[in-house]
Parts: sequence; C-alpha cells; structure tokens
Amino acid sequence: MLLPPPLPAPVALAQLLADPSSSHTHDLTHAEAARARTRTALKATRNDPQAADWAGAARAVAEYLPHLYAILACVEADDLLLRTDPVFFAWRASLSSQALKKASKRVLLPSLHAELTATLLSYALCLANQASSLVTSLGSYEIASSVTTTGLKGHDETVNQAADTLCRASGVLMHLAEVIIPRWEAAVGLDALRARPVEMSREVTTALAKMCLADANLLAIRRLLSRSLQVAHSTTTPGPPLPPSHPSPALLAKLHLQVFTLYDEARAAAKTVSSSSSSSSSGAGAGATGSGDLSPALRRYLSDGRTLALALSYKWLGVDAGERGETGDALGFLGMAGAELEALAGKDKGLRALKGFGKARVGGKARKGKVGEEVESTEAFRNAYRRVNDSVHFHPVPSPQTLQSRLPSGRAALALKPFPPPSPAFRPRSTGAPPPSRIPPPPPTAAFAAMALGGPGAGGAAAVGGDSSGEEDEGGDEALGSYFGAGQYF
Repeated sequence: MLLPPPLPAPVALAQLLADPSSSHTHDLTHAEAARARTRTALKATRNDPQAADWAGAARAVAEYLPHLYAILACVEADDLLLRTDPVFFAWRASLSSQALKKASKRVLLPSLHAELTATLLSYALCLANQASSLVTSLGSYEIASSVTTTGLKGHDETVNQAADTLCRASGVLMHLAEVIIPRWEAAVGLDALRARPVEMSREVTTALAKMCLADANLLAIRRLLSRSLQVAHSTTTPGPPLPPSHPSPALLAKLHLQVFTLYDEARAAAKTVSSSSSSSSSGAGAGATGSGDLSPALRRYLSDGRTLALALSYKWLGVDAGERGETGDALGFLGMAGAELEALAGKDKGLRALKGFGKARVGGKARKGKVGEEVESTEAFRNAYRRVNDSVHFHPVPSPQTLQSRLPSGRAALALKPFPPPSPAFRPRSTGAPPPSRIPPPPPTAAFAAMALGGPGAGGAAAVGGDSSGEEDEGGDEALGSYFGAGQYF
C-alpha cells in the first residue's frame, strides 16, 4: 500500500539556532541544504505516486538524518542554542483525516524531537513505498508463461529485496514508537502535543510497524510459493492433489496465521487511536494520541488484510487435513475459509487494486481479483474433498467452534530489522563527541507490551521560512495507492 509521507515546510536553520562560537556555520549550511533536498524529493513524490522515485526519496531523507542527529547533539552540549524554546517545525500531515480536512494541512510541531520524529516517519514510509514499487514492477510473474527459469529466479530476488526493505521500514517505525516519540513526549509534555497528527503517536507508528512486517511476511510466502505456482498453472488446475514440489500446507497455514496476528494487532492499535480521538473531543487524553483520526483507507487496508490472512490460514489448514485423509476436518476448515472470503467478496472491486494485479493480461482478458482467485481455489479443493468424503471416508464435519480450538500458533517467516541511528555528520566542538542525552530514556512501556513485536530481532515559535502558497497540492485523505501485496498468490 502506498502511503504518502509527511512533507516539511521550508525552514532556515540559522534563524532557529544560534551558534555562539561561529564554529558550526558551514555545518548548519550543509544541514539546511540536506533538508532542502529532502523536501524537494518528498514533494516530487506527490505529483505521480505510482511512478515516483521512492528509493531516491528514501536516500535523500537518509542523507539528512546524520545532520539532524548532529544538531540534536550540539544543542544538548550547548554548542548550538535555541533562539526560542521550544522551536517549531511545520510539517504537512499525511495519514490524519482531521488534519487533511483543514484549510491548511501544515501542523506546527514543537522541539527538535518533532523534526526527528517526522523525518524518521517519512523515511520509513518511503522505504515501504519503495518496496511496493518493486513488487508493482513484477506483475503476476509466477503464472506468466513467458517467464523463464532464470527470469523467475531474478523476480524472486526482487521479492526478497522488497521484503527486506519492508523489514527495515518496520524497524524504523518501531524505533519511533519505543524510543523517539517517548523522548519527544518527555521533552515537551503531552499537553504541548495536542495538535500533532495521529501518525506521530506511539500507537499509529506501532500499527504501521506491524503492518509493514505483515506485508513483508506475505512477500516471504509469495516467494515460497512462486516455483510451485508456475508449475501448477502451466500443468494443472487448482485443487488436490498438491504437486510434490508444493510447500507444506501446514507451514503455509502457520505463516498466514502470523500475518493475521500482525494485522490484527495493527488494527487494534488503530482502533485505540480512533477511540482516543473520540474521547479527546471533550479534552480527555488529547495529547496522548494527537488530533484527528487515522485515514479510512489505511483502516480498511488493515481490516481487509486481517480477514484475507485468516481466510487463507483456514484454507491451508483444510488442504493439510484433506491431504492427510481427514476430509471431515478439511471440509470444515474450507467452509470457514469460504465464509471469510465471502465477507470480502463485496469489497473485491477495491481489492483488485492489489499492486500489479489487474495490469497483466492473458488472452486479452484482465485477471480476476485476488479474492475471486482465492474463492475459486478454495471451492475447487472443497468440492474435491467433498466427493472423497461422500464416497470413501464419510467423516463428520466438525463445527467451526471445534475447529477454532485446534488452531496452531502462527509462525513468522521474517522479523523486523532494528534501526541503527546514523553517526552524526558533525560533533560538538566542546567535547568532540556527542554528550549523553539530558532527556532520560523512556520508562518501560508496559502499556505497549501487548503490542510489542514478538520473535527474534523484534527489536513562541521561531519563524518558519518560505511561502506556503502552492503547498496544498492535493486534498482528501485517500491513500496514494491501494493494496501492497502485488499479485500475491497463496
């Protein structure tokens, strides 16, 4: 899913920071130039998100981050002084529905920690969009007859690269939720953050981290299935028996259950923000999650992804039971999968926008939507196992409640990649090294323990320069693109 990153307003750092020793004049000039390049790259992605250079935008933001970390270190060492305390930076919100409905989309955010939060959020979303663009370029390569074995291997490597990029994005977002945003809140207090967009809250950055990791795990599943799918689509129709080269259906079910868990936790965090936003209209808890609500397009993406992952886990549990001769259990699980897919059938038009899906054509006909593909496949397995059960086994079909109690635990294919902060581009002249932070590290966030990622590796305002005219390029709160999992076949 393409998500628009926040966009910074132009700013003159020399007007925000005083340099008593005049030892950082060139450093501030270089930092301001790096920030201007970041702004230009991010602004360019708004013109045509589908064709945007997301890798270039991510690179530009990454080049600015060492300068920003250096400025924070120098301010803490009193090498640089704030002309006003706090300083304010203006950023345009991208995922907050309330902020997007305002006449001016820019939000003034206090403190250098706000600048770091918004910059890291932009970096993570650019990485996620870069992965989406990589997958979009592939189309439905697994079932394309023109793709050779060498070509299939190259496309699989691209899928691996996209999944790795999503794991990096997830690590940046979790670093925001667990380290940067708590420090920002400790520095200025929650009351000063009532106007911040919801995407700069702990809850939403945690939700985005889990969403990116879920998308990465979906790509790992796609990579696992690619070779067997090419064989199946060239030689057989959907249904049993599975070819010998097919991955274990029990493993596929566990992988999809982990994806379901990640989407479910992300959705729960997003719903927490929505509830907090409703209650904050009376003034309660307004600073904790910021203003506005998460965009409807993103909330629907999490909800639909959760439902589809659950349906596919049921499907593969049914196939696993059927392949072992337990046709009663197979029919029960496949019936549950069909019910979940039926719940999505009305949204099939929206799900057709899965990246790359619907673009490739075979025989002049557009490909069916993802949900339609899965409905057809599930029904094929169900009919085959029903015939066997009605003529050979005569097993009873357990109730959904009974089968629910037999669900295995999910299994992660990939974990997030922890974000290592870059080395500062320059250092305080007084010490020659960044000083320890004056802001104590955030206390253990027990309230967020339930949302923590499991598994290994889960690791008076100064003037803002520039004219705001022409900055309100596009309106509305719709996502720049639709679903991320381009042409994924499960």
